[in-house]
Amino acid sequence: MAELHFRIGEGVTREARIRLGCSITIVDDEGRVLLQKRRDGDWWGLPGGGVDPGETFTAAAIRETREETGLEVEIVRLLGAFTEPDICVCYPDGSRVQIASLNFLARIVGGRLIESNGETAELRWFGADNLPANLMPTHRRRLAHFFAAPERLHVD
Repeated sequence: MAELHFRIGEGVTREARIRLGCSITIVDDEGRVLLQKRRDGDWWGLPGGGVDPGETFTAAAIRETREETGLEVEIVRLLGAFTEPDICVCYPDGSRVQIASLNFLARIVGGRLIESNGETAELRWFGADNLPANLMPTHRRRLAHFFAAPERLHVD
């Protein structure tokens, strides 16, 4: 079975498409973030995904959170804009993309955390000191930024 994988290095995205996306940082009372283990590979990452035609970034963030976690969220603020020109995401269907993504801070306003579904193998809360080794490369900087300087807007 084909799985999600990443090519990392200078020039790996030259032949890739750009995909607009969003990710959502949800924090519990202990300062831990909610991460999703994906079904299309052995990767942990923030809930999120692509922006569909006719959709805003915030609408996509709210929809993706509901689909992947079962939670209803409210966007609190933008944490940052992240482009990863040295990381090519290679999807199981053969598409290759460079992700340009907005990462939002959100708070839970309803719903119930699911155990798993077609996209999500597992959901778990992680602190800065125990992030999984198999963290999606495109999410490393987002999480590092959040844990180091959440009050500062990141744009790159």
